[in-house]
Amino acid sequence: MPNPEPQSLNYLLDQIDKLLIFIERSQVQIQLAAIATVLVISAGLCRRLWKHFQQKFPLPLMLWQQDRPIGLQEYSIILIRYLTLPILNLLGLFILLKTWQSHQFINGLIVVAWEIAILHTGYRLLLASLCLGFAPKIVRKYQLSFFLPIFILLVCIRIINIAGNFQAILSANVLNLFGSPLRVGAILISSVGLYLWFVGVGIFQYLLLSFLTANNRVETGTAEATVILIRYFLMAFGIVLIFGYIGFSPTAFAAITGGLSVGLGFGLKEVFSNFISGIFLLFEGVLRPGDLISIDGTTAEVKKLGIRATTVKISADNSEKIIPNQTFFTDIVTTFTGSDRIIRNSLTIGVSYDADPQKVIEILLGLAADNAHILEDPKPLAFLIDFANFSISYQLTFYLDDPTIGKTIKSDLSRQLWQRFAENGIEMPFPQYDIHLRSSNVPLAFPSPDSHPDSHADSEPRSQL
Repeated sequence: MPNPEPQSLNYLLDQIDKLLIFIERSQVQIQLAAIATVLVISAGLCRRLWKHFQQKFPLPLMLWQQDRPIGLQEYSIILIRYLTLPILNLLGLFILLKTWQSHQFINGLIVVAWEIAILHTGYRLLLASLCLGFAPKIVRKYQLSFFLPIFILLVCIRIINIAGNFQAILSANVLNLFGSPLRVGAILISSVGLYLWFVGVGIFQYLLLSFLTANNRVETGTAEATVILIRYFLMAFGIVLIFGYIGFSPTAFAAITGGLSVGLGFGLKEVFSNFISGIFLLFEGVLRPGDLISIDGTTAEVKKLGIRATTVKISADNSEKIIPNQTFFTDIVTTFTGSDRIIRNSLTIGVSYDADPQKVIEILLGLAADNAHILEDPKPLAFLIDFANFSISYQLTFYLDDPTIGKTIKSDLSRQLWQRFAENGIEMPFPQYDIHLRSSNVPLAFPSPDSHPDSHADSEPRSQL
C-alpha cells in the first residue's frame, strides 16, 4: 500500500473537527450510550461473579503471587478470571447488535465495538496462556507495562479509522524543527514506539537470562553480565533505528549534542565517569551480579550492575547500598567470588595438656569429613599450632564453595566438637589463677589487736587462698 502524501497541520485540525461532528450525531450518541450501558453491566456482573467465586475458592488470590508457571488445573482458574469479562462483553454486544439489526437501526459503531470485544478476548486469552510458561507474577507485571499499551494503541487506531484516515493523520506536519518537518507519526514513534521498544528489550532480557541459567547452562553472574550488555546494546540500537526511521536530521543532532557537550564536560563529569566505569565493569567481567565483596569491612552481595551505579545488599542487616561505579576503579575492593566461589575457613580451639595430640587431630579431621558442605578437594587439614599457658592450641582449616555459610559451618563444628570431646574424655580448659592475700607491714590507722582486751594476738601473717 503506497504511503499517503504528507499533510499539513490544517489537515489534522480538520480531522479533529470531523470527529467532533461525527460524535454530535444523534444516531452515534445513541449507539455510544447503548455500548457504554452494556460494558458497565458486564463489568458489574463480572465483579459480583468473581467475588462470589473467590469466597468459595480462595486459591486464585495466591496464584498471582506465584514465582513458577501454573499447572493445567490452575490454568482453568486463570481462564475463568481472564475470560469472564470478555465473554460477558461479547454476549451483551451480540444481543445489542441483533436488536439493532431487527429494528433496522444504524449499527456501525456497534459492529466496531463487537470487533474490539473480539480483539479483547484474544488479548486476555493470550495473557492466560502465558501463565503456562511463565510465572503469573511476571505475566501481570508485563501485562500493564507492555501488552496493555499495545492493546490500547490498536483500539485507538480502529476508532480513529471510523471518521478519518489514520495513515494520513500520521503524515501531518506539526512543526519544523531545525529545518526538518516534525510529523505526528514521528512524535508517536519516538515516544510510544521507543517506550515499547525499551519494555520489549526488558522482556527479551528476562527470557534470555531464564534460558541461560536454566539447568546451570551458564553461571548466574556471567549470564547476568552478558544479558546486561546485550540489553544496553539493543536500547542504543533502538534509539538509532527510530531516529533514523523518523528522519531526524544529523545536523540537528550535531547541534543539540554540541550544545550539551559543555554541560557533559563540567556539570555531568561524575555521571560520565560512572557511565564509562560501568561499561568497563561489564566488558571486563571483574564484577558480576551475585558476587560477594567486602564493603567497608562488611560482606555484601552484588544485586544489580548498572551503567551508572551498582546495587549491593549488605549481609549484616539486609540493607542495600548504591555505589558509584568509579568506586570499583579508585578503591581496593575485596571479592570472595572472583575466579571461583571456594573460600578457606578455620576453627581454632584450646585443649588440655593431658589430651593426646594425635587423637585430637583425628577427631577434628573426622568432623570435617562428616560435614557435607566441607569440600574434599582441597582437603581439610588439622594442626597443632601453639603451646599456650593453659592449653594446647589446635586449628582446623577447611574449604567451602559458598562464602555465605562460613559462620553456620563453624557453629555446627563447634557444637559437634564439644560433644565429641566429652565422649572421649578430652577437656577444653579455661584460664585458672591461684590468688594469695597477705597482710601489709604498713601501720594500721585503727588500734592494734593487742590493745583490745578480748583480742587474740597473732604474730604470724595470715593468708587465704
